[in-house]
Amino acid sequence: MKNMYDFDIDIMIRNGENSRIEFKSVDFHNDSLAKEVVAFSNMSGGEIFIGVSDSGAIEGVEDKRIEERVINICRNNIIPPVIPEISFIHVQGKKILHIVVEKGKFKPFKVRSSNRYYIRAGSVSIEPTNEELIRLFQNGSQFHFEVSTLPGTSVDNIDLLKFRLYCKDYRQIQWEEDPDFKQWLYNFQMIDENGCLTVVGSLFFGTDTSRFLPQSGIDMNCFDGNDPTVDMTDYKSLEGTIPELIGAAEQFVKINSKIKPVFNKDETRRNDRRDYEPFVIRELITNAFMHRDWSVFGQKIRINLFHNRAEIFSPGKIPNTLNLVRALSGISYYRNPLIAQMLKDYRFAEKAGRGLQKIMKFYRDTYMPPPEFDLDGEYFKVIVYNANDASRTGRS
Repeated sequence: MKNMYDFDIDIMIRNGENSRIEFKSVDFHNDSLAKEVVAFSNMSGGEIFIGVSDSGAIEGVEDKRIEERVINICRNNIIPPVIPEISFIHVQGKKILHIVVEKGKFKPFKVRSSNRYYIRAGSVSIEPTNEELIRLFQNGSQFHFEVSTLPGTSVDNIDLLKFRLYCKDYRQIQWEEDPDFKQWLYNFQMIDENGCLTVVGSLFFGTDTSRFLPQSGIDMNCFDGNDPTVDMTDYKSLEGTIPELIGAAEQFVKINSKIKPVFNKDETRRNDRRDYEPFVIRELITNAFMHRDWSVFGQKIRINLFHNRAEIFSPGKIPNTLNLVRALSGISYYRNPLIAQMLKDYRFAEKAGRGLQKIMKFYRDTYMPPPEFDLDGEYFKVIVYNANDASRTGRS
């Protein structure tokens, strides 16, 4: 008599290969199996059934040494090594080998002999694009795109006055009469050993940032209503350094917001209530620049202002090691540690990383609807509700 697990396996095999399921005949090549394990490890994990043909026909496994062979392949043919869960199961009266590959923590994984990386796309394993490979490195905490070199750049593309002021005013560095700027820029990882700008160097001190980083900058829209199909009352698309753009974004929200006089119950005291608390907007815009995935091309940070809310979009998902619960608990993981540190130097961000906690406390203390966070797409979106919108807050 079959148990429920046997029925589940039968159904799995009958449904065929997909993004989480792979079949292998018993005469597989070592690197062919390594390729599938690598692809699953680099994505969300998966299961491999050895002794099942591509069509789903059950062939069975007779060689008792196949388990040891699989273990050796996962340890010796893959960098870094993978330790999957392996077991023999019986399907349709035949024995097959079931391999469960977990989502890898130390990405990216690659096949040792070919030195190639693979990811899973539907029912096939393919090589990632350059952008996808960069994200794998980022997710594995082995690489930060912010220190990537921008080809065709040089120290001539640096605003040395801005860099000098940063060092003097925010890092308290006392300059010699004729400092070696190139060495200082290299020490701060603003340029590489060949004198080319890094991503972070261009974002903070570049003279023509958008030329080399077209995904930099910010788009800001103000709509005359509550959905993006209505007319816009203001629009700006700006380029510049991160400190300049944060300041410009704060100003855009301020200009397109209102201040409403609010009286206490006895109408003896007046307080001015802004649509959006300035420190909240500043913190969320700063976070957008600090945590965005700069390897995502074709998308900029974006602010949409509606009558009842503000929306802030930052391209790229949050890192795998972080989730919303952890972030709101004050746990920090920086995709861009240099950018994060410099924003703290410029005093845009708190050194203790308590920004989101302070925001949530502010909304609890004022009994207003807190911001909403959308992490489902290939972006990070925050919605902040207009404090003076009676339809949302219930206030008049």
